[in-house]
Amino acid sequence: MNRNLIALFSLLLFVCCGALLAQEVGAVLWSDTFEDDDLAAHFEVGWFYYGESDGLVGAVVEQRESQLYLKQGSFTVIGAVLAGTNGVPALEIDENGDPTEKTKEDLLANDFSKPNQEVTFQVNFKNLTTSWFLASTRMIQDDDHIDSDPTESPSYLVYISPLEKNVGLAKVPEVEYAMLDPNGYQWLANMAQYPFELDVNYWVKWYLYESVYKVKVWEGDLSDEPDAWLIEAEDPEPRVTGNYTYFALLNPNPDGTDEIFIDNVTLREVTGGSAVTDRPNLPLTFALEQNYPNPFNPSTEISYCLDKAAEVSLEVYDQTGRLVQQLVQSRQDAGHYRVLWNGRDRAGVMQPSGIYYARLSADGLAKSVKMVLMK
Repeated sequence: MNRNLIALFSLLLFVCCGALLAQEVGAVLWSDTFEDDDLAAHFEVGWFYYGESDGLVGAVVEQRESQLYLKQGSFTVIGAVLAGTNGVPALEIDENGDPTEKTKEDLLANDFSKPNQEVTFQVNFKNLTTSWFLASTRMIQDDDHIDSDPTESPSYLVYISPLEKNVGLAKVPEVEYAMLDPNGYQWLANMAQYPFELDVNYWVKWYLYESVYKVKVWEGDLSDEPDAWLIEAEDPEPRVTGNYTYFALLNPNPDGTDEIFIDNVTLREVTGGSAVTDRPNLPLTFALEQNYPNPFNPSTEISYCLDKAAEVSLEVYDQTGRLVQQLVQSRQDAGHYRVLWNGRDRAGVMQPSGIYYARLSADGLAKSVKMVLMK
């Protein structure tokens, strides 16, 4: 596919679905590489974490090997470890271990984080049994202005289940302990698959601007970042408030002792035209676009539009008609959707070179496109 055709494809895609105005990713608001010698991780960026005084027994959060080390303890009926910040530097602690008045003033000012943000970080799932990992943001500050309570605050989160190789985007309501129970999440997008392995460093980037939420995951260096987002979603009723970010590792086993490392966290503000109101008033149509890139190796992005809410199915078949992968199976509102297929079947096996078909079905309508996997 030449550049002119690619440009035409992009234009048609925007006409089909309506394009958001461009936003800009601004300067760094805060970052932490965990290079200082503060074991408790209170300085440079001040990290808060749950401990025994909060009912979480045995959890460990500390700097090790120039990373933030998190190990689960026991919290009510689950295993858990949680660490969060709004980026306030040089956190001052008094003789009782509490934030000083100066720190409280800085926290109240909320000058270090914004609800419209782009965040990159590295995570290493060092030792896991049945845990899931959360990167939770837009969390609301407590009334005492010290930090945000992850058992009460609403949030937006990136959900990763490394052993199931799933990634999701969700919104958490303001209900007590809601963040601890995925059954109560409002899922903003269907799960995507990623071939996670233990004890490997992965980069994660999320982009959150008003109603728009996106995430990508990759292995290697920061410069190896893929162009395509793994998941893109839009919240029909966005909440654009909250300045705290938390990392959590949760386990249905209250005796779990799973471990992860976090490193190279950077938060930038996103600014620009309104993603909610400043969009062309163009009609939506039922459409399945040609995947891009095509041919592809190892992954490709499939885009489609819905003109009304419907039960949606997006499946991948091989030339024999065998169902290879179920990418979408849910009810979705009218809008534009993008889904990444990583070239693997439902068992996680990488598929051989050949011709495959993406088939979109919704409300009695169906469309298909031919895709070429070329190794």
